[in-house]
Parts: sequence; C-alpha cells; structure tokens
Amino acid sequence: MTAFVLAYSLLITLSSCGRIFSEEIKYVEKLQAQLNANKVNLNLDAPLFKLRADHIETTLRVFRNDYKKMMSKELGDNLSKYKNYQKIYRKSIRKHEESMKEQKSLTEQLDNLHKGVIAGEITKEEFKVYYRTEKIDVEKQLQRSKEISKSLYEIEPEYTRLTTYFEPLLAELQP
Repeated sequence: MTAFVLAYSLLITLSSCGRIFSEEIKYVEKLQAQLNANKVNLNLDAPLFKLRADHIETTLRVFRNDYKKMMSKELGDNLSKYKNYQKIYRKSIRKHEESMKEQKSLTEQLDNLHKGVIAGEITKEEFKVYYRTEKIDVEKQLQRSKEISKSLYEIEPEYTRLTTYFEPLLAELQP
C-alpha cells in the first residue's frame, strides 16, 4: 500500500511538472514557428542581386572611362541613381548573409532551449530570462529580414528602367 501511495505521488509530481513546462514548451515552439516562417523573407536570389551590383559597377566604369561627350543632366542624375542602387544591393547582400547566419544561430539556440525545457534542465526563472532574450532576438531577426527583402525588391523596377535607359548608350560606347 505504501508503494502504491509513493508511486501515485511520483506520478502526480511528474505530471504536474509536465504541465508546468508545457506552457514554456508552447512559448518556445511559437518562437520556432516565427523563425521558421521568416525563411520566406530570407529566400532571396542573392546571386542575382550580386550580378546586378556587378553589372552596375561595369556600366559605371564604362561611362567613367569611355564617355567623352558632354554629359546631360538626365544622364548624370541616372548614373548617380545607378551608383546608389549599387550601394543598396551590396549593403543588402552583406546584411542578407549576416542574417542567414543569425537565422541559423537562433534556430540552434531555440532548439537547445526546447531540449533543455523538455529535459527539465532549466528552472522556471532561468527559462524566463532565456525566453525574453530569445524573443527579442527573434523579433529583431524578423524585422531585419523584412527590411532586407523590401529594400532589394523595391528598387527592382527602377533598376530595370535605368538598365534599359543605359543599354543604347553603352552600345554606342562599345566597339
């Protein structure tokens, strides 16, 4: 009879611990889901954007070295815009690479937190501290990723327009 009471007490204790940590597990899984959904923002065609930046650099070099005529205000303004777009592409590509590394790191950290909670290796107070830190980091990652994606795709129409504008001028300059 004493063994039955002891076993029952142990069962109640274990099941109540499970309930205590079930909330924490849900919180971690919610962050993991948000981070997983962020892959859409990071799913960029980085090689394409690198090619665009390289193409702009080549175009600017050709105009700098081979354009001998008086430059119109429109041409000068368009070259200036093009140079700014090159900077945006390069900066965004660099940020994208950093963001990919951060995404991987955050995924690993959340996996470790999830495992730690399930294994009961983390107290409730420790969990609160870890969770707060991870939540802030995930929110920053989501925001940063959206900004990178937005900055790259917002300039696409203007990049296309300027590339089309420069094509006939480049054709005249190249033998």
